[in-house]
Amino acid sequence: MKRAIFIVLLLTSGAISFSQNLVVNPGFETWATTTKPTGWTTSQSCFREETNTKSGIYSCRHEGGISSSKPLGQTIPVTPEKKYTFSYTYKTEPGITGTGCRPWCYWKAGTISITGDVSEPLIRPSKSMKSDIWVQYSVEIISPANASAFILEVRTNQNSIAYFDDFVFAENIATGNHEEELPNLLIYPNPALDFLHISNIDALKHIDIQNFTGLTVWSSDFHMENNATIPISELKDGLYIINIKTSKKLICKKFIKRQL
Repeated sequence: MKRAIFIVLLLTSGAISFSQNLVVNPGFETWATTTKPTGWTTSQSCFREETNTKSGIYSCRHEGGISSSKPLGQTIPVTPEKKYTFSYTYKTEPGITGTGCRPWCYWKAGTISITGDVSEPLIRPSKSMKSDIWVQYSVEIISPANASAFILEVRTNQNSIAYFDDFVFAENIATGNHEEELPNLLIYPNPALDFLHISNIDALKHIDIQNFTGLTVWSSDFHMENNATIPISELKDGLYIINIKTSKKLICKKFIKRQL
C-alpha cells in the first residue's frame, strides 16, 4: 500500500533530529566553472553569485529563459517509507516581469517517475513564488513505498531571475525522547533574538545547536546545572535544532533565531 504523509514544517513539540544532508554542494560553495556548480547534474542558466547570498560565500543566480523556465537539480537516493525534510532558501530579483520560481520535484521507482503521490502539492506546487528578501521553503514528506530516488529540482520561470541557497534533503530521525519525559522543561523565547534560555533541565551535561544542514554551530559542556543561557546573536536567522543532553536523556527541540 502506498503511504506518503506530509506536513509543513512548523515549530512543534517532539524530539526530532536529522541525519546527514543528502544534497551534494547544498550551499553552492564549490563550482567546476562559473556556470556549473559541482554536484548539480542539471544547472541550466545557473551562475555563481557572490553578492546575493543567504550564507557562505556563494549562491546560485538562476535565470529563466525568454519563453521557457530553466531547471536546477540533482538526483538523491532514498529509502522507501522514510520521513525526510526538504528545504531551501530563495529570493527573486526585484522588478522581474515573470512569475518567479518554484520547486519541481518528484519521486522515482527505478527509471519510472511516480505520479499521483499525495506529497506532490508540496514538492511540485502549482503556484510560483516571488520574494524580494530571502525566504525559506521547508516541508516534511514521506517517501512512497516504491521510491528509490528523489528528483530534487527547482525551476525559475520565464522572464524571472531567482537566487537559491542552503538546500537540505535529510532523513528525520525520532530520538525517542518526548516532551512528556521532561514536563517542566522550558526553552524561551521562541523565536529568540540574542539569548535562548533553558530551565528545569535536571542535571545538564551538554548542549549543541545544529542548523538545518546538520552543521553544529554552537556547543558547550555543562556541569549538572538545571538552567542555561545560550548566546545566539551571532547565528544567522533561521530554524535550528538544539540537542540537550542530561545525565539520563537526550532531548532535541526546534527553535527560530530571528532579528528584530
